[in-house]
Amino acid sequence: MSTKSTLKYGQGLAVRQAYLTVGIALLVGLFMALILLFFEYQSEQRRIEQQLQRVITSSSAVAAESLWTLSTDLADVVSEGLVSLPLIVEATIETFTGTVLSQRSRPVMSECWLDNLSFLFGPTKVEVIPLFHKKDLVGHLKLKIDPLPARQVFFKRIQYIAAGELVKTLILAAALLALFYITLARPIRNYANWIERIDPDNPEGWQQAPPKRKQRDELTAFGESVFRRFVQARTYFLELQQTRSELKTLNLELEERVQARTKELEVALTRAEHLATTDVMTGIPNRRSFMDQAEKRHAEWLRYQRPYALLMIDLDTFKQINDTYGHPAGDQVLISVAAALQQHTRCEDIIGRIGGEEFCVLLVGVTEVGAIILAERIRAEIAKLPIEFGGQPIPVTASFGLVPPDLLQEDFDEVLKNGDQMLYQAKNEGRNRVCIYRREICTSDH
Repeated sequence: MSTKSTLKYGQGLAVRQAYLTVGIALLVGLFMALILLFFEYQSEQRRIEQQLQRVITSSSAVAAESLWTLSTDLADVVSEGLVSLPLIVEATIETFTGTVLSQRSRPVMSECWLDNLSFLFGPTKVEVIPLFHKKDLVGHLKLKIDPLPARQVFFKRIQYIAAGELVKTLILAAALLALFYITLARPIRNYANWIERIDPDNPEGWQQAPPKRKQRDELTAFGESVFRRFVQARTYFLELQQTRSELKTLNLELEERVQARTKELEVALTRAEHLATTDVMTGIPNRRSFMDQAEKRHAEWLRYQRPYALLMIDLDTFKQINDTYGHPAGDQVLISVAAALQQHTRCEDIIGRIGGEEFCVLLVGVTEVGAIILAERIRAEIAKLPIEFGGQPIPVTASFGLVPPDLLQEDFDEVLKNGDQMLYQAKNEGRNRVCIYRREICTSDH
């Protein structure tokens, strides 16, 4: 890092402090302005209510007199006087029978955005004041009150307050920026320049004294402490410089050994994981891997009701195949059946070899009808496999036990048990067929 770049240290610190100061001042100013506006709003609302009350009180008697004497001229004078007030846009004096003696109004000023702020001083409303003459009801005085002028005055007050708070904030931020720069940012920049000029590869320069300051404060103590540490470090630097090259060589050798060993471990781990989860002969998941995946899928069914069907498969007369054609032929049969299962199941289905000639398939997201169709297709494809060994065709069939989605159990072991039960039933009924758990229909190939 160059010395030129260190000049920005103190400036950046001062600018960040200025941003922080302005932000805090703005928040405080906004809070104070909101409090001031709240009290201003309360005061203005009380003033409006008091003004309206005075107007109503002073006008009621005259309006009642005009109704009692049926003096239209007097009523007109009262109405015109009322609508001359900023908040009253219409005044109506009528008898108790509804006859209008006088009505005066003036055009309503409109400012769309202020009209929508009806929550300030309330919406436009009509006040109906009963008029009495010597305790007798003679009519009513109806005043249509529009608080828009009050909103206009209030928003002008908001502008004045906001401008004043902004000016205060800027003045405060500028003063704090200057103070912070002089007392902290500039000394830090000088110390940064001093440290930057010290060459770490040249211990002689480590004895250069720190910048002098008239004040005796924490920054001065910091500079002296750093200088003492440089002097102490100088005695150790030569030894460190001597051993640096040796350590570098040893580190390179160690790194090469670690990388080589890591690669060996990764290869061994990959192979171990493959052997632990895959049936070596058929290349499909073994019993352990299948059970792990199946139990996870079963847990999803319990929690989210995502259906699946369990299909247990056992090759018919497999022992006879081994005895007749030999164990290599039996191995070829297992490989061909596993390949057929991979070919005729979907990518989301889970297959596995869980025993010698026993396979299991988890059909994910199927209905009972779909599971039966898929099981029959797999059964038919296995029966059609063109397996030859030593020039001799080997006929292969399989028996199937199917647990449909609607008859799953909470315990996955019970699901396996039910699948095994249907598998044995298929064997007993003549093999090469699909038997469905708790169903009387057992499909077969005839």
